[in-house]
Amino acid sequence: MASDTGNRLKWPLIVAAILVVLRIVLEQLGAPDSINNLLGVAWLHFLVPFYLAYQVQASGSDRPYRALFKDLFFYTLYTRLMVLVTYWMAYLWQWQSPRFLLARGGNVGEGIDPFQGYVVIPGRNLVVWIVMAMVIGMALGSVLLLVKRRGDKAAGADAS
Repeated sequence: MASDTGNRLKWPLIVAAILVVLRIVLEQLGAPDSINNLLGVAWLHFLVPFYLAYQVQASGSDRPYRALFKDLFFYTLYTRLMVLVTYWMAYLWQWQSPRFLLARGGNVGEGIDPFQGYVVIPGRNLVVWIVMAMVIGMALGSVLLLVKRRGDKAAGADAS
């Protein structure tokens, strides 16, 4: 991971880690689903692409879309790996939070063997979320890059 990428990802990953831990704590304390869902990292996959696109644009990257893709990929991978660990812990300790229950696509419930609980279900979630987050993130971030690029070209044309 390049230095620029690491610098751009530092704060979004810190926020994601805080949300992952906070959500686990609140789920274990019995907080309502409405609160727990607000504190999920899924929302960040809609916000962080704008932050990263802005940072890529500000850095003056000669390949902004490639830089955005790379940043989004590493952000999404690291964030989803944090969540994957929570699924491992949920299976190990049989947490009864709704997101982990078999009835809602989770890995805790009757008939889930260790291979499904540790590999299949968390792995499936990891891949699905990475693909979805990358598609959404590139769409959102690319719009900002395109708007900023057009704005910069228009400002340059006005100055001439």
